[in-house]
Amino acid sequence: MLRGKKVRMGEKVKFGSEKVEKSDKIKLVSNIFSSVANKYDIMNDAMSFGLHRQWKNRMLSISKLKNNDTVLDIATGTGDIALKLLMDKKNINITCLDENKEMLDICKDRFIDNSFLHDIKFICSPIENAELKDNSFSLVTIAFGFRNFTDHKKALSRIFNALSPGGRLVIMEFTTPKNQYLKAIFEKYTHKIIPNLGKYIANDYDSYKYLAESISSYFEPSEVSEMFEKAGFIKTRYEKLPGDIVTIHIGYKC
Repeated sequence: MLRGKKVRMGEKVKFGSEKVEKSDKIKLVSNIFSSVANKYDIMNDAMSFGLHRQWKNRMLSISKLKNNDTVLDIATGTGDIALKLLMDKKNINITCLDENKEMLDICKDRFIDNSFLHDIKFICSPIENAELKDNSFSLVTIAFGFRNFTDHKKALSRIFNALSPGGRLVIMEFTTPKNQYLKAIFEKYTHKIIPNLGKYIANDYDSYKYLAESISSYFEPSEVSEMFEKAGFIKTRYEKLPGDIVTIHIGYKC
C-alpha cells in the first residue's frame, strides 16, 4: 500500500449470507447457474414438491397476458415461464433474457422441442447491462430471479424504461414467512434440506447452499414494493401465495 494514499474499496452487495464486491457478483451468480443448469428443472420439482408449477400458473394469471403482448422474460433460466406464456397465447412476441449462456442454451432447446421457432429473441446479458429499446415491451416477467440481481435499483430503472406506457412488471420471488412457527420450519428446510437435495440429486451442495442463503437474505415484500414505487411504477401491489413462502409483485408504467 502506498503511504499517504487511501485505497477505495468497491461497493459490497449481498451474495447469499456473504458480502462481495459489486463488480464480482454477476460472475459469481453466473458460476452458480452454470453449475446447476443441467439439473435445474429436476431440482425445482424436488425442492418445491412440484408446487412451483402452481405458483407459476398463478403468476401467469396475474400477468393477464394479451394476444398482442410483447414480452420480456428476465432471468428466463430454462424458459419455463416463457414457455407457459407462449402456450397460453401463441401469437405473442417474446424475448428471453438471461446472463448465463448454459441456461439460455437449455431454454433455446426447450423452445425447439415444443415447436416454437419464430418471434422469439434471446439475449445473454445481465439485465443491469442489457441493451433494450425504450418503450418496447408491454409485459416484463421475472420468476425467482430478482433476488440474484446485482443492482436492483438499476435493473428496475432499465425495466421501467423498456416498458411501454401502460405496460406491467410482474415479479415472483420467495418470501420468509412471518409466522414464527412456519418461519422456523421454512428456514430449517431451506438451509438443511435443500443443500443436501442439491448434493444427492445434482452433486452440488455449495450452489444450493447459496440459493438457500439468497432466500434468507432477500428483501421483505414491502421493501420490494417501495423499490417499485421509487422506480416510477404505479398501482403497485403484491400477493402472498398460500404458505407465505412466495410473493408475486405487480406494477404498471403510466
